[in-house]
Amino acid sequence: MGLDIGSIELVIHYGSPRQVSKLVQRIGRSRHNRNATAKGLIITNNADDEFETRAILDRIKDGSIEEQKIHDGSLDVLAHHLVGMTMQLGEIPINLALETITNAYPFRNLQLEDLVNVLDLLDSNYLLFFDRTKMIFWKKGRSFKYYFENLSTIPDILKFKVFDSVGKKIIGSLDQRFVGDYGDSGNIFVLKGLQWRILNVDEKSLSVNVEPFRGGGITIPYWEGESIPIDYNTAKKVGSFRSKVKNGSLKLINKTIEELSFNEIPDENNIVIESSRSQGSIVVHSCFGTKINSTLSALLSSMISSMLGSMVDSRSDGYRIVLSSRSRISEKLFLDVINDDYDLYSLVSASLVGTHNVNWKTWCVAKKFGVVGRGAIYEKKSARFLYERYAKTSLVKEALRELFHDKYDLENTNKILKKIRDNKILIKWLEIDKFSKLAEPILDHTSKYYSSPANLDKGIIDLVKARLAKTKHRLICARCGKWERVIETNEVKNILICPYCKARQITATFYSDYDLPKIIRKKYEGKKLSFDEKHKFDRAWKVSSLIENFGKIAITVMSGYGVGADTAARILRNMVDEEHLFKQIYEAERQYVVTRGFWDS
Repeated sequence: MGLDIGSIELVIHYGSPRQVSKLVQRIGRSRHNRNATAKGLIITNNADDEFETRAILDRIKDGSIEEQKIHDGSLDVLAHHLVGMTMQLGEIPINLALETITNAYPFRNLQLEDLVNVLDLLDSNYLLFFDRTKMIFWKKGRSFKYYFENLSTIPDILKFKVFDSVGKKIIGSLDQRFVGDYGDSGNIFVLKGLQWRILNVDEKSLSVNVEPFRGGGITIPYWEGESIPIDYNTAKKVGSFRSKVKNGSLKLINKTIEELSFNEIPDENNIVIESSRSQGSIVVHSCFGTKINSTLSALLSSMISSMLGSMVDSRSDGYRIVLSSRSRISEKLFLDVINDDYDLYSLVSASLVGTHNVNWKTWCVAKKFGVVGRGAIYEKKSARFLYERYAKTSLVKEALRELFHDKYDLENTNKILKKIRDNKILIKWLEIDKFSKLAEPILDHTSKYYSSPANLDKGIIDLVKARLAKTKHRLICARCGKWERVIETNEVKNILICPYCKARQITATFYSDYDLPKIIRKKYEGKKLSFDEKHKFDRAWKVSSLIENFGKIAITVMSGYGVGADTAARILRNMVDEEHLFKQIYEAERQYVVTRGFWDS
């Protein structure tokens, strides 16, 4: 909600605000008058949101708000300031730079070694000169452009258009991080409340070609996004409210907790684990907030993977962690891991290598250091290469610092682990046949699903059929070229005859093609055609042959996006029935969308 929003009596907030500070700021937009009190309404539609909102409102009554941690010693910001100093002051001794910069509170702890490393990186990328012998630095030709292209610390995120290959329209956009990490063909995601399957990504046009997916369940690939973290104090209150609801001392609208068959309710003093033999997954119910659960998730997946000798996938939210593996995760193994002692920084740092979080953060920081160009498109392989190339430099050090600041909480995770070892937080292990309703929000039903003509459902076929019927064509007599008409597929009659020369050789092209009639008339008049004109005339003659033999059905087939004469002939030859025909047309469209990036034109 922007600043200049006029007079508002009531703010309606849909879903949990996730933080006290966010709720106060958003509801505070209402009734901006002297002596008036802000007024808001929060609408929730699931158990997590209702409990969380109650916890946030309770914290507001207590005057409690999240700690606002500033970024301490941001090396990419330092790099930008160093270049700026050279533009303002010219040649700068390193001691003067260190003295000046450490006067700023966020850089009060900056060490000479870090300053030198940043200067080395800037020098290697030709953004300034750094003379290590004299310990001085000064500007270079690229300094000006770099400085003014990086005035903001907000990542410059490119957007990809999402193109529906069935409806042939743009349905929305995805940011480059999502596309870079999850843009593989066959992946499923949700946009505008509907599920879509990715056909391919066209980086030249910044577009993602998709088709509707009508599979069951929630099939969005896991992606953290830039979601607002839930802090430990809010999550702890949610746990407390769960216990109160279960013992009947608190009533809420959502009945998820009351309907649980658990004897122990997951709260701030109890971790409950659901283990499913059939699915090879466990859900750890832990009311510790987003950052602590992210840290625990990294710890558990890394250590269990190393002990099992099998990869363990993990993800988390503010109240749960899910661990999945091909090998069984036993209760004994889990307890052995979580009761051990760790150097969390080293362990989490190691677990981040190759993940989408560190790849994306490395890419963003590389832009801030001028290593990656402003308009470069994010791609996970390139980001992984950058991480490996600059692993020992200020670039990766800054990327890790930002990740730990934004997503992890080592200090409080250590406190939680100590409470577990001291039996102040108890763990209850449950073997289950089916995960509970409380586990559902974290469960990932991601699946790769490659369609073929046989498994396209009727809903998609109906959409294709309706679109093809409304496609416009320019019909032309292929004999004389005198007769032409723009018409929709559904208006075409089966028998087509030229009213001038009485020929049945009627061809079709796209409705805005004004050149083909001229080419046909030129041929009819006996004039010589150029190579390109001859190619177009030959194609028109092929199309007229198909229309003469198959009538309106041939025009329907060639209404398909990217369906040419040869492809249309194949589809028409293999026609079984109407449903099969439309499936074949759409499959040809899909193939065109997927492969056209490899064509010259």
